[in-house]
Amino acid sequence: MKVELLAPGGSYETVIAAFNAGADAVYTGGEKFGARANADNLTIEQLKSVIDYAHLHGRKIYLTINTLLKENEIKKELYDYLEPLYVHGLDAVIVQDYGVLEFVRKYFPQLHVHASTQMTILGELTVKELKNKGVTRIVIPRELSIPEIKKIKENCDIEIESFVHGALCYCYSGQCLLSSYIGGRSGNRGRCAQPCRMEYDVVKNGKVLNPGDSKYVLSPKDICTLKILPDIIESGVYSLKIEGRMKKPEYTAGVVSIYRKYIDLYLQFGRKKYKVDNNDIKKLNDLFNRKGFSESYYKTYNGKEMITFSKPDFRAANEGLIKEIQNKYINTNLRKNIDIFVTIKKDSPMEAVGICGENVVTVYEDLPDEAKKLPTTSDLVNEKMAKLGNTPFKVEKIETYIDDNLFVTIGKINQLKRKLIDEMTKSIIDRYKRNNALPYENVEKNTIICNDKKLETALVSNFEQYKTIEKWNRISRIYIEASEFTRQEIEEVVNNKTKQIYIAMPYIFREKDKAYFSKEYIGMLNKFDGALIRNMEEYFWLKNIDMVKNYIFDYNVYVMNSFSQQFIRKTDDITYTVPVELNYKEMFDMGCSGQEMIIYGYMPVMTTVNCIAKSCDMCQKSKEIYSLKDRKSEYFKVKCVCDYCYNLIYNCKPLSLIDYNNKIDKLKLNSIRYSFTFESKKQIKNMIEHIDNKEYDLLFENNSEITRGHFNRGVL
Repeated sequence: MKVELLAPGGSYETVIAAFNAGADAVYTGGEKFGARANADNLTIEQLKSVIDYAHLHGRKIYLTINTLLKENEIKKELYDYLEPLYVHGLDAVIVQDYGVLEFVRKYFPQLHVHASTQMTILGELTVKELKNKGVTRIVIPRELSIPEIKKIKENCDIEIESFVHGALCYCYSGQCLLSSYIGGRSGNRGRCAQPCRMEYDVVKNGKVLNPGDSKYVLSPKDICTLKILPDIIESGVYSLKIEGRMKKPEYTAGVVSIYRKYIDLYLQFGRKKYKVDNNDIKKLNDLFNRKGFSESYYKTYNGKEMITFSKPDFRAANEGLIKEIQNKYINTNLRKNIDIFVTIKKDSPMEAVGICGENVVTVYEDLPDEAKKLPTTSDLVNEKMAKLGNTPFKVEKIETYIDDNLFVTIGKINQLKRKLIDEMTKSIIDRYKRNNALPYENVEKNTIICNDKKLETALVSNFEQYKTIEKWNRISRIYIEASEFTRQEIEEVVNNKTKQIYIAMPYIFREKDKAYFSKEYIGMLNKFDGALIRNMEEYFWLKNIDMVKNYIFDYNVYVMNSFSQQFIRKTDDITYTVPVELNYKEMFDMGCSGQEMIIYGYMPVMTTVNCIAKSCDMCQKSKEIYSLKDRKSEYFKVKCVCDYCYNLIYNCKPLSLIDYNNKIDKLKLNSIRYSFTFESKKQIKNMIEHIDNKEYDLLFENNSEITRGHFNRGVL
C-alpha cells in the first residue's frame, strides 16, 4: 500500500523544510488566488525553484488556486499566472471554483486538478461527476466519517485526500460567509479574518448559556490523528494532509517528521506493531495546539469535546525541540545518491558518467596533458570528484580509470564535476517539463434572453409564512424549506398549489440524509415543479431518480465567472442564483441575464456540523433557535436543522436590495427572490403592503436595521 504525506508550505523556507522532514508532496500558494492570501506566498521564480527541488528528489508540488475568481481575474490574469508554472512542470492545482476547473482542463490539459475541500463534496455522485470532468483527486470535507470515505472509495476510482493534523474550521469549508459579511474579508477569497476564534455569548430566551470563561464556542481544537492513522489509510485515503500554511518552518517540519515516522511504521509492519509513543504526542503539543487535540469527525459526528470553549493558552516554545528541528530539517538540504565513473585516456577528451536512479548522463572535458613531473592518480580524481559541496547530490560510488603518465589540473577536474552535476540536474528536472499550454481564447459572458418582466419568487421557512405568501399576487414561485415543514404540511402545499412550488433542498446532503429524505418525500417529489439546490450531491441524486425537470442552484453553489457558467451549462440547462459576494459592477461584468437574485433575507453565514445546542445546552432534536452575541452586541441567530443534523448561523441583519430596482433591472435577471426565515406573519404582511405600494422608505425604520451585503462594496 502506498500513501502520500502532504505538507503545507506557506513560504519558500517552509516548503524546503517540509521536504527535508519527509513530505512526499507540498501544497503551496503563489502571489494570487490562494486561500491564504496573508501567508508569505511564493513568487513565480520561487515556485519554479521549489518545483525543481521537489522533482530532483522525487516529490511533488501542488499549487493552491482554491478561491473563487471574479470575471476579470479568470479572463485577464489566470492564464499568464499558470502558464509558466505549467511549462515548468507543476504537478497539480487545487481548485474550488468550477470555472477554474473548466479553465484548467481547457488550456492546461496535462495538469492534474484536485478538487478542494472548499467545493463541499459530500458523496460519491459528486465525485463521479468531477472525475468525468477531469478531476484526478478530491479533498474531502473534514466532516465526513470513515464509513462515508469508504463508500466513496468503493464506488469511485479516484485519489482521496483528507486532513489528518492541524486547525479545524467550525464551518463546512466553502460554506462560510461570516468573515465576509462582518468585515468584508472573504474566506472564499483567501482573506478569512477568523471571527470563529472570537468570543460569543450563546443566548436562548434571554439567558446566556455559557457564562464565565467558556466563550470560544466556535473555536475547535486542532486535530491530531496519529492514533487512528491505520483506520484513515484503510478507509481509502491516499493523501494524508497536514494543515498549516500560516505556520513557521519549524512547526511544519516537526509535524511532518512525526507523521512520516508513523506512516512508515504502519506501511512496514501494519497494525500489529503500530503503537504511538506519547512523547511524540507531547512534541506535537509543544509545536502548537488549542487546548489539546481532537480526532476530528472520522469517528465522531460532532460534540463539545471538539471545542476549546476557553481562551487558548499557547505554551512557551520547547527550545530544545525547535533547535533539533532546525538542525535536522531547516539548516540543511536533501541530497540524492549518485554513482560517478570517470575515464581519462591519452588523446581523448576526459569523460564522466553519472548514474542517479534511472537517469544516466555523460559529459566531456578537454584532453589531459602528458605528465612532466608527478602524474595524476585515480585516487586524486576520486577525491576531487566526490566533493559535491552544496549540490543536490552525494556520491555513493565512484570509480576512475586513468592511463599512465597523464596530468589533469584540479581546475579541469572541478570543471568536469560541475558539468556532470549540472547535466544530471537538468536531466532529472527536464523530464517533468511540458510544451506550451493551449492558446487562450476569450469566453463570452452569459447572454441568455430573459422575460421582459422579472418573475418574483419567495422562500418560506414555515407553513404560516407559506399561507401568507401564497396570497401575494406578485409571487409566481414559492420555495418550500424542506427541513422546516412537516410531511403533512408539504402534502397540503403540493396537493393544493396555486403557484409554482419548488422544494428547497437541505444545505447539507450526506449518506444518512439521502435515506431520511427518501423516507419522507420520495412519494411526493414528482408533485413539485422544481428544486432549489444547495449542493452538487443532492442535484445528482435528484437527477438519478428523475425527480423533477427544473433546477435552480442557490447562491452557495458558486457561479462567480463566465467559465463557471460554462461549466454549469455543460452539466445541464440550469438557472443559478447570483453569488452574494460580487458587487453590482462585477455582476454586470460576468453577465447575470436569465438568472435569479436574492434581494431580501437573512443570509446564512455558516453551515456547521457541530451543534450549538449540543455544545452549550441539550440536544433534544427540537429545532431550537439560539443566538450568538458578539463583542459588539450583534446577535446572530442559530437554527438547529435537526432532521439533517446541522446548524445554520445567520447574519445579524437581513439583506435588503428591494429599493435598488433600477440598477437590478439592468442585470436582465429572470427573477428576484425574497427569502423569509424568522419573519412573523405580521412582519411579512407589512412588507407586502409597502412593496406593493412602492413605499420602500417605510420598509424599515432606518438603514441600520439592514445590510446591503456586497452589492455596493464587494469583497477584495
